[in-house]
This record gives sequence, structure tokens and C-alpha cells, in this order.
Amino acid sequence: MRLPPYPRELEVWWWEQARSKWPDWEKEKLLNSIRREVVEQSDRFNKTRSFVPSSYGSRELSILSYGNFFFPRTWQATQYGLAEAYSLRNWRVPTKGPLRILDLGSGSGAGGLSVIHLLRSLGVPNPIMLEAFDYSGKSLAMMKNVHQACRVLWPKSSIKTRRQDLRDAWPELKPGSFDLVLLGFSLNELSEGDSPANHLDWLMGVARHLKPSGVLLILEPADSRTCSNLQQKSSALTSEKPALHQHAPYFNGLPCPFISGKAKYYSHEVRKIIPTGIVDKINAPLHLETRVVKFGLSILGKRKADPVPGGAGVCRLVSPVKKTKGTLSFVGIGADGKEYRYEFQRRDLQREEKNQLMALERGDVIRLPESLQHMEDNRMRVSSTLGMEFLFVPRVSGEIAA
Repeated sequence: MRLPPYPRELEVWWWEQARSKWPDWEKEKLLNSIRREVVEQSDRFNKTRSFVPSSYGSRELSILSYGNFFFPRTWQATQYGLAEAYSLRNWRVPTKGPLRILDLGSGSGAGGLSVIHLLRSLGVPNPIMLEAFDYSGKSLAMMKNVHQACRVLWPKSSIKTRRQDLRDAWPELKPGSFDLVLLGFSLNELSEGDSPANHLDWLMGVARHLKPSGVLLILEPADSRTCSNLQQKSSALTSEKPALHQHAPYFNGLPCPFISGKAKYYSHEVRKIIPTGIVDKINAPLHLETRVVKFGLSILGKRKADPVPGGAGVCRLVSPVKKTKGTLSFVGIGADGKEYRYEFQRRDLQREEKNQLMALERGDVIRLPESLQHMEDNRMRVSSTLGMEFLFVPRVSGEIAA
């Protein structure tokens, strides 16, 4: 599956916002100011875990630094999550009438606007109505500005914003009215310091706003603690009344197998992205990772997940592909919810087959050939890639596909 690249129009717009804010600054002075803010924001997200309104979204430099550096990353991660809901998990978009999206903790709109843009790229013709909530009025104003300025990216769409701290109270919204609810890297902030029971109550409140065919798409930072918490919460929601059904990351409504005990791996995606020219300039002295985005993923819905037969024969990669002297191997979760190690003997593979396997990414979903052999210790030996099916192998346009 091909995903559209990050739009050039957005890169230009965000940079012009920064330039026009400080027109007297030389380019390098502006870049250095953004770099210092990027480092501070990165530490805030990954180390200090400070999410009070005064720490982000209240200063122009903070918002514009995010827009120029982190906005493209969040945009592309959201594309990967939505692409899975739409193309692999059979999210049922309404055949007529407006498509309604709720974006909770939207910030300046990277996630919600990415959803609208990808839906248009996929040929969804419905009018799209996006409602966005965030505690930062300045971020919401920026979201409305970018939507208005780049309308060519999302025709027949409208957005409505509301400033509200969702940790205090739920907004008054009509139950059962949204086709998609997005929590894009915001759940961990909203639930920081709260009890697990309150987390579930809050998420069930979210679920009440889904249409019967709607889905809840959650993306989270890729640290092991946050990702494990996400999968634990997702599993718990499947036993609530009324229950939600887990559609992803795994199959047949089964929970993440890693939450039941210690494991070498944990559930998260690792996807290649293409940094913008501005991101490269900002990052030149920082040396941050800008060509890969890592995130936790969960997709839940009111309807049951579509059945996926195949047992160990269908899997989602949860590790990188490992190259040793004699084998290429990776760890995957099968359609039966179990962890397997898949091994390919390098002597049996042609060069094209080796390249194809090495190009696989964590999060790809494949169907293995019938030559699959079950060995001891849940090892699966595969003699050839002949007959292998790529069920979900998304790549941003500009990459070499598997």
C-alpha cells in the first residue's frame, strides 16, 4: 500500500509562520531558537513528562517549533494507523452523508488533518466534519489557520474546535455520532497520574460517542511502559459492558500476548518516514532520529473484528528482521495470538527473496507460504518466499516497497 508523502504545502506554511513571526531574525538565529525548543520538547515528552498547559501550547515558539519539526512525524505516524484501519481492518466508512471525526487532544492538528488528507487520497468522497478538542487555544487557532490556508489538501471538509481540558470533564456531544475517534499521542498525557480504573471509565466515555460501525484509533509514544499500558487498557475494554472489540494490532479480537508476562519485545510499530527539508536543517546539529517513527497502536470498535484464519501462517512482525550467517529471521504474532520465530535458510533464498525479507518492517502483516514447518520452541521454518502474501505492507511514496 502506497501512502502519500507529507505535503510540501504544509512544510512551506509552517516555515512561513515562523519567519513572519520574527521577520528581523536571520535564518540561522531562527533555526537555533527552534532547535533549543525542539530539544526542550523532546525532553518534556520523553523525560520530565510535564503536560501542564503552561509547558506546551501557550507560547508561539513552542507551537511553531512543533509545527516545523514534530508535526510531520505525527502526521506520518497517523497515516500508518489510519491506513491499517481502512485497508486491513475493514473500517466501514459510511456510503453516503458526512463522515464525522472526533480528535481528542488534537494540538495544532497533525493527526486530525492527516486523517482527512489520507481519506481524500484513498478516494473517500463524503464531506468530512472534524471536531477537535485541546487545552491550548493557541494550538487550536493554528489548526484552523492551516486548514483554511491549505484547503486544496482537504476539499469538502470542515473543522470545529473547542478549548477544553479533557482531564476535567467530558464535552457535551451526542452519543453514537462519530465514525472515527482519534487519540493521537494524547492518551498518555490525559491519563498521567490518574488511576487505571479512571482510565477505563474515561475510555468508555469515548466509546459511547462511536457509531456502531465506528472505530477508536489510538497512537502512543513507543516507550515500553506507555505501549504496555495501552495494550492493557485495550484488553480491559474488551471485558467492559458494553464491550469494545479489539481490531489491532493483532487478530481475531485477541489481546497483545506480551502483557501477560516478561518478554524480549513489546508491542509497537517502527516505520520509515521521509523528513522534510526544514526538518533536516533543524536536525543538522541535533542528530535526532528523523527517518523512522516509532509508536504504539490500538484499534478498537463496537463491532467484532473480522476473522483472520491461518494460525501461525499469518503474522504481524514485532521485531526487526535479523540476519545471521545461516538464516534470516523475525518474531511475529500469529493469527492465533501466539508468538513465533520465523526462520528462512539463506542458502535456500535467491537474492531478490533476501532483499524482500530484509525490507520488511515492524508492523507489517504477511501470510507465510504453505511450506511453513513447525519446529520446537514455537520456531517456524520457511524454505522459500514463493507464495508469500503481503497483507499490509504500507510504504510512504518515495520508499522502495517490500
